[in-house]
Amino acid sequence: MKKKELRQTAEWQNKKTDIRKLERKFRNILILTLVVVAAMSAMGHYLMKRYTTTIMNVYATQQDNYVQLVLDQINLQENGTEESIISDIIETLDSGNTHYWTLSKEENILFVKNVTETDKYQGTSLDKFYDTSSADEFVKSLRLNHVTHELIKMDGSRYVASGVIFSYNDTQYTLCLLTDETVILDNNEFLSTRISMYIYVIIIMVLMLLVAMGAEMTVKKRELDNNLLHSRLEIQNQHIERLEREAKERDAYDTRLNLYQEAVLPAFARKLDEKNVDQAVLAVLRFATEADTKQFLADSMTKLDDEILRFKKDDTGIILLMCHYTYEMAWRVIHNVGAVDQIRHMEDIKESKKTITEACAEAEEKEW
Repeated sequence: MKKKELRQTAEWQNKKTDIRKLERKFRNILILTLVVVAAMSAMGHYLMKRYTTTIMNVYATQQDNYVQLVLDQINLQENGTEESIISDIIETLDSGNTHYWTLSKEENILFVKNVTETDKYQGTSLDKFYDTSSADEFVKSLRLNHVTHELIKMDGSRYVASGVIFSYNDTQYTLCLLTDETVILDNNEFLSTRISMYIYVIIIMVLMLLVAMGAEMTVKKRELDNNLLHSRLEIQNQHIERLEREAKERDAYDTRLNLYQEAVLPAFARKLDEKNVDQAVLAVLRFATEADTKQFLADSMTKLDDEILRFKKDDTGIILLMCHYTYEMAWRVIHNVGAVDQIRHMEDIKESKKTITEACAEAEEKEW
């Protein structure tokens, strides 16, 4: 079967169609998986932000209670001087590198974190200390005797800020507690939970990607195997075509299967002379009837070898050009076919000192 015919068979077309459908299906699944993974990533990021915000708000509420406790202690104190109230408040405050207190009288800073920082900001206004938009909004949102909180950003860091305004000796003070969010987020339990959530989400996404990619690779492998099979079939078909072509060419020149017209005898003779074939016998046979001629040709297909060329002179005349034969060999072969009595002319070309072309030309000129 030819390659073109093979490609057009229903089995081959159906196989290609099924593979294309499967490939499109898994490609769509891979695209859908990527979309789902992207959506899950966005959703996971959003949920983690909400989780973080929730934790921060819970911590801020607890921090508000701590500020309220300090405020209650201040309100329980008897009226005294400004210095005494500041001294009493400072003794109750616990400041460090990750969280610290600020105390201001109206718009002036009285205390920041510790004595060293206080000296640094002595005489600084509240607006200049809380110098970012989020911090400024937080300060402006503070109310009298009511603790509130906000997430603010200062000096490149984010803080959970809780604050309140209180009155002492007819003077308003602002008390704030700021905690760096890294203190909260780096808490061992919270950090462990957050990492676990990230790992869980990442594992799910990786598994989904691996499954999708595995399916895609399976389809690609099937397609590759199919292409390889296709290539092998093409090579086999080409080989079969070549063998068929060689067989046809061989049959076309098989002297046992072919009977040539006398008109092509000179061409064959020239070819043999060009190949320096000097040993040959030329025989002219004449049969009584056309039926006898056909019977001889049928017998010669099995009894004569491929060194003997047969030419049709007319309905009852046959010319045999027997290459590489001597006179005796030619006589025995014709005798085996039972056509010795039909010989009208037989010539050993080598013995006659002629070329095959010359001998054939003389035989054609005579009527036998």
